[in-house]
Amino acid sequence: MPILEVIDMYKSFGNTSVLKGISFSVEKGEVVSVIGSSGNGKTTLLRCLTFLERPERGIIKVEGETIFDALSQKKLTEKEIRKNRLRFGLVFQNFNLFPQYTALENVTLAMQLLSKDGLKKFNGNISEIACGYLERVGLGDKISYYPFQLSGGQQQRVAIARALALNPDILFFDEPTSALDPLLTNEVLATLKGLARENMTMIIVTHEMKFAKEVSDKVIFMHEGRIVESGSPKQIFENPENVKTQEFLSGFIDKD
Repeated sequence: MPILEVIDMYKSFGNTSVLKGISFSVEKGEVVSVIGSSGNGKTTLLRCLTFLERPERGIIKVEGETIFDALSQKKLTEKEIRKNRLRFGLVFQNFNLFPQYTALENVTLAMQLLSKDGLKKFNGNISEIACGYLERVGLGDKISYYPFQLSGGQQQRVAIARALALNPDILFFDEPTSALDPLLTNEVLATLKGLARENMTMIIVTHEMKFAKEVSDKVIFMHEGRIVESGSPKQIFENPENVKTQEFLSGFIDKD
C-alpha cells in the first residue's frame, strides 16, 4: 500500500487553473523529485498537500486513510486540518525561521504548542529531542545561535530539524536550495542525501537536476499544471518520452 496517494487534484486561483488533475502515489521510504519550469504548479501542489491551500477537487490518502476529499459532504474542522497537517513536514525555500528565537527554540516552539494543544505527544524532554535533531543535521554546536548568526545553509538545516522533530510520515521540500549559493547548496543536499539513506519518505521540488538524478527513486515532471511524465531517474533523464520533458531537460548540461 502506498504511503501517499493523490487522486485527481484540481486547484484554481480566480480564473487561473494551476493544478489540472494531478494523480500520483509514493511508496514508504521513496524519494520523489518534482521537476519542471517555474509557474507550472509545483509549489501549489505542495501547499495543497499540506493544507495551506484547498483544492476544488481531489483526494489525499495516507496509508490508505482518506484525510482529504474535496467533494465530501463533511467539512474538516480547523483542528482536524491541523491534525492531518501533522502527517507531513514542509521545509520552505526561504527557511521561515523566527529571528527572535535561537536554533533550539525554533525547533522546540512547534513541539511545545502541539503538546499544549494535545495534538502531539513527545516521548521525552522536548529540548533534548530537539537537540538530537539539530545534532542529526550537523548543528549540535549551534543550538544557542540566532538565525542572523547562521549561514543560509545552516538556517535551512535548522528548518529541516524543525520539520523532522514533529516526526512526520512524509517530508516535503519546496526548492530547499534556491536561496543558497553553490557552497551552501551542497551542505543542504548532503543533509537530504543522509535522510534518503535513512529511508525518510520525501517529496522534493527542485531545480537541482544532478541531485534529482542521483538521489531520487522517482522523478515527476510537471508542465502547465499536469504531470506529463514520471518514472525512474534513468528513464526521465536518459530516455524521456514526452517532448516537453525533452525540451526542459535540454536546458541542463550534465557536467559529470
